[in-house]
Amino acid sequence: MSGLYCGVDIGSTNIKVVLVDEVAGVIARRRRPTPRLGQDTAGARAGEAEPLVLLKALEDMIIDAWRQAAGGRPIAAIAATGVGEDGCLIDAHLRPLSTAIPWFDNRAAAEADELASAHDCVDVTGLAFEPTRTAAKWLWIARHRPVPVVTGWIALTDFPAAWWSGRTFLSETLAARTACYDISARVFRDDLLAAARAPTLPPVLPAGATVGPMRPGRLTQAGAATTATRLVAGGHDHPVAASVAHRLHPDAIVDSLGTAELVYGETDRSAPPRPGIVRSVAVLPGREARFKVFELAAALAPLRLPTPSGDLLSDLLAAAEISAEAAPSVDPADHAAVAAILAQANESDARRIAAALLVACARVTAGILDDLAASGVGDGPLFATGGWSRSDALMRLRAGILGRPIHRIDEPELAALGAALIAGARPDLAHVLKISRIDA
Repeated sequence: MSGLYCGVDIGSTNIKVVLVDEVAGVIARRRRPTPRLGQDTAGARAGEAEPLVLLKALEDMIIDAWRQAAGGRPIAAIAATGVGEDGCLIDAHLRPLSTAIPWFDNRAAAEADELASAHDCVDVTGLAFEPTRTAAKWLWIARHRPVPVVTGWIALTDFPAAWWSGRTFLSETLAARTACYDISARVFRDDLLAAARAPTLPPVLPAGATVGPMRPGRLTQAGAATTATRLVAGGHDHPVAASVAHRLHPDAIVDSLGTAELVYGETDRSAPPRPGIVRSVAVLPGREARFKVFELAAALAPLRLPTPSGDLLSDLLAAAEISAEAAPSVDPADHAAVAAILAQANESDARRIAAALLVACARVTAGILDDLAASGVGDGPLFATGGWSRSDALMRLRAGILGRPIHRIDEPELAALGAALIAGARPDLAHVLKISRIDA
């Protein structure tokens, strides 16, 4: 009987679960909105998450998927991936003493500025101090929500495996998101932790390390897991999702076309990254990650103009082809200027302007690829994932602008699949994954 593995993805917007059979590949998927305190909560707290509420939702999803697809087989191992910076204070029994403030909450802007002015360590940590970083949130919490008796802190993405096993840990790719972790030495910088007034941190584990066995609880009572089920360290969603492509080709470059576009590669060279290229920990040992983010959805937002069939952007993405001929020059970073031009355009000109914006966005990607190459990333095949990649016309346009074929991975829950593979699943990916080569 083939083994059964579970991957969990704790996203900013949705949480996802996949079950992976070692022969058949993904046999079940579940997705639901990420539980947050909600709009009925006063002030900025609406976006915060209660870790135990999130845990119950994940258990419900795992049990439901298991009952539908597993045929009674218990899950052999579980790993989780997800948001990089969110976490909570915990007591000695792993009970949360705080909610998890989401990474996109900017309440720690003053703390980030203070840390940045006192510590210039980007060449060591790979990250500048910004309001989104864990370190800035630690300092904000210490000042504004101090907890008298705290045993430690745990990342929200790691919380399920820690709770199920009863053992605290910190996935290494999440440690790298704190802005206090030395990427080369693979240790925390004590001076940065002290400056951020960081709580006591658990041991750092690389992706794939066993955290411990499953304790009795809801999953064992349902039969989905046993006390022999292994809990495995996962990590940050971007490198975990990219690790699927790296199993197909070790020098793969991954263009994740979601709300934000993130272009990701890895290197075993010591070349310093170009300005704007983030340096981080990779899932595979002996390598470093290099990536850059472009706010793609924000750049394309002016194209959401109503049309009889939907909106201008959707119409263009659904077309058989997107023409780049005689397209005017537009700046994808100047959203107001694009909106102003569109407001004065007739239907035909609006489509030309929209096509020009898609071309300009592809040229941004081309620039990122050049920067990655100069930062030590090899010239491997380009894989595309995410919602925007589902448009054949857009992929053909981008392949032409980038001057290379694009290999689209048609798996809606790639990060969760990556987590299941890290947990130990070994299906023949070339057989179970649908990958489409798209040329100009």
